[in-house]
Order: sequence, then structure tokens, then C-alpha cells
Amino acid sequence: MAKKPFELLCLPAVQNIKEVLGHFLFPINLTEGNFKELEFVFHNKGIKILYQGIDLSNFSFVWLSSFWDSRDLAYAVKLYLDKTKTSTTFAEKSTSKITDQMIFSLNNIQSPDSLFLGEKPIKDSLGQIKKVCGYPLIIKDTKGSRGLDSIYIANEEELAEKLKQFPNHRKYFFQKYIPNQYDWGVLVANGVVVSGEKSYPEVGEFRNNACNGAKEIFMDPKEIPDRIKQIAIKANRLLGLSWSRSDIIVDKNTGEPYLLEVNRMPGITSKTSEVEGAYQFLASKIKNDLDTNF
Repeated sequence: MAKKPFELLCLPAVQNIKEVLGHFLFPINLTEGNFKELEFVFHNKGIKILYQGIDLSNFSFVWLSSFWDSRDLAYAVKLYLDKTKTSTTFAEKSTSKITDQMIFSLNNIQSPDSLFLGEKPIKDSLGQIKKVCGYPLIIKDTKGSRGLDSIYIANEEELAEKLKQFPNHRKYFFQKYIPNQYDWGVLVANGVVVSGEKSYPEVGEFRNNACNGAKEIFMDPKEIPDRIKQIAIKANRLLGLSWSRSDIIVDKNTGEPYLLEVNRMPGITSKTSEVEGAYQFLASKIKNDLDTNF
């Protein structure tokens, strides 16, 4: 049986790598990559990262490096390669919506089907976008918050028009739109749910953020369904956080919950259970500090 060739991906390409490979005593097939051509596919509860159509897990070894502006992508790639048991190098931890979704998907937390295309021309990927996300869909900034730089897209024609509004220096990904009546905002402090709310969007608005006019209805944490609370607690734990709010949307047709994102700096609404939850969190930290240092 012929021995499988050794496939090396340098992501991104390393200067004079071919000279380096000349020192090896066995043949190495080299692919010199770049982050611009990566595709991150989260679809039907599966995950793939593709480079020029090839799944990264098909390579024998991935030499992974990064610059400041690609560190989050390198970290997301590292998480995927570790999960698929593909040999690779160290990558520093850096976060964005892409790394968060990678962590959630690898740990079986359901999020809407999503696609990140790097800097590939959108017109060359319309088929892939339709296959993964369908229409309508949402375009999001990978490091955005509070619904800023998010756009609802009804169809392919509207996609071509709306993309002109997005700055080229930002990174965006596409996400399936989940039809809904509201989403949950679940505040977790030290691993415990301390507050919860339902956010109902304004008529004609797809975003469920209070800053975009959504109506917030707060309730006792005991009234939050256990399934919703467990999603928020698990997401908080996986990200190594002690304070966060998870935004969880519920499909109005199926009743299925989907984790949209985890907010590291959630706003605190006056005269609500969020104030008490923030107090409990801060008091626990101050008490620990006092017990340790005084």
C-alpha cells in the first residue's frame, strides 16, 4: 500500500518555507495559505473550515501563525484542529463572534447556521451563502455589539445592494435568520443565573436590543425555563467568564432555542433584577478581595 503523502499547510505562508522543507528527508506537499480565503461553515450542527475547498482536517500538519488583525481567526482554527485531532502549532487566545461560535458549536450549544468567508468576493459565494444560511439572513460584524452593524437581508438581490454599506476594514459573517417573537437575555454571575428578561422587538425591527427600541420584561430567575438557563450557564463556563449575559432566541415555529451571543459587558437596567444581580456579583468579588488582603 502506497504511503499517504505528507500534506503541510502554512497559514499564512512563511517566508522561504520551501528552502526550509528542503532539509527534510521525505517529500512534503506544501500549501501556502492565507486567512482571506478561509471559509468557516456552521451548518446542520456540523462544522467545517475550508481552504480553497479543502477541509483543514485533511492536512497532515498546519503551521499556524497570526498577525494582530487575524489572531481571532487563528485561534478559531486552532480550536477546530484540536477537535479534529489535526496536528498544528500554538495559537494565542483571541476572541470574536467567530471564536465564540466555534466554541459553542464544538460543545453542542445550538446557534443559527452561519458562514464566514474571510475576504472572498461575495458574488463568488452566493450559492454557498444560500445553501448554508438561506434567506432571509442576518449579516453581522464579527466584533460588533448591541446589534450595531447588523443588517437583515430578505433575498439575494438585497444582499448585493446592502453590502455596499459595509466598511471594507471590518469582518462580517452571515447567519440564518430565526423567526421569533422575543429573545431571552440571561445574566450569569459566578456560574449562577441572577436575572432574566424577555426582549420584544419594535414592529418592523429585527433586532431585539433595548437600544434599538425593544421592550424588556424582567422576571424572577425561577420563572426562566431550565433549558434556557442551562444554555446561558454552559456558555458562560465555556468562555471562562464570571459575569456575562447570554442572548438566546427562540424559534416561534419550532420552539427551539438558539444562542446568539454572549455579552461580556451587559448593560444594567435600572430598578430591575439586573441591579440586584450586579450587586451580588460585585459584592462577592469585593468580599474575596477583603478576605485575601486584609
